[in-house]
Amino acid sequence: MRVHKYGAWDTVKKVMYSAEELGADQETLSVDGRGFVNVSGDSTRLSQFHTHLLPLQYIGLHDKNRVEIYESDYVKYLGRIWQIQWMWCGFVLMEPGDAFNVIILATKPTKTWEEILEVVGNIYSNPELLGCPLKLDCYPSCQYWRGKCDHEKIMEEEK
Repeated sequence: MRVHKYGAWDTVKKVMYSAEELGADQETLSVDGRGFVNVSGDSTRLSQFHTHLLPLQYIGLHDKNRVEIYESDYVKYLGRIWQIQWMWCGFVLMEPGDAFNVIILATKPTKTWEEILEVVGNIYSNPELLGCPLKLDCYPSCQYWRGKCDHEKIMEEEK
């Protein structure tokens, strides 16, 4: 049976929360999946909806170091960095920025995925893995690593 649990990226504090941390804070995934609800035991009117927490689904696998793998993680496979994404009807390894270069995780390689994948970061905490020189929180629009993002222009517009 598949385990359903979620971590979260806090868009305000810029930190990642594990499923265990969210549970300890009584954060529950909202019905529509767009955020988390801090459920009050006293009254539902006291519950708070947190849209600044982005849900990241656990994909049901660990990497070779027994680290849980979540949607939006970067993993190393075949000497390259891939991104975990939900696509069509399951989780895939996707070459960042190239939705046509995917490997469906439902297919089994000669070794199991848990023996060969290694989590190396995620799209929120580690934009530098794709070469973002300013470490901006601009994914997925940032395509600096493909030579298609003008960070100087972005920085000028923010001034």
